[in-house]
Amino acid sequence: MPTTVAAVVDFQRLMSDAKAAKDINDQVEARRKSYLDELSAEEQHLYDTDKEIARQRSVLAPEVYTQKRRDFEQRVQQAQRLSQERRQQLEAVRARALGTVRQAVIEVVDELAKQRGFNLVLPSSTVLLFAPDLDLTQDVLAILDKKLPHVEVPDTAN
Repeated sequence: MPTTVAAVVDFQRLMSDAKAAKDINDQVEARRKSYLDELSAEEQHLYDTDKEIARQRSVLAPEVYTQKRRDFEQRVQQAQRLSQERRQQLEAVRARALGTVRQAVIEVVDELAKQRGFNLVLPSSTVLLFAPDLDLTQDVLAILDKKLPHVEVPDTAN
């Protein structure tokens, strides 16, 4: 068995501080804001429709009122489903884009380990104590930012 030559990296820091990760978060947040704007407009439209149906209740035949109410409730459910689908879609595309960053981190760590002779690299969150000179995080971050400054968030998670 070879002698263990170990290093550590702060994986969480890499996944939050890398330029590509920040870029992904910015793109997802921009989409989220766009979706929220659309949802807000739909909520206002539903609110106005609800008020109009309530106003018309006394002049509509009971079966017509009931049908309008049913149609309205279906629109509310559709809006809720769309909102949920968009949230899930955003999380899925974010995870897919961050997977690209994760893979790049692994490649950079592998390159550095080979260059510097490490045969074991651990996430710092799992190590109780280590010498600061064993921490590759800053070096990995610098290389990663040059290698992968941007990741395009896909439209779908597939």
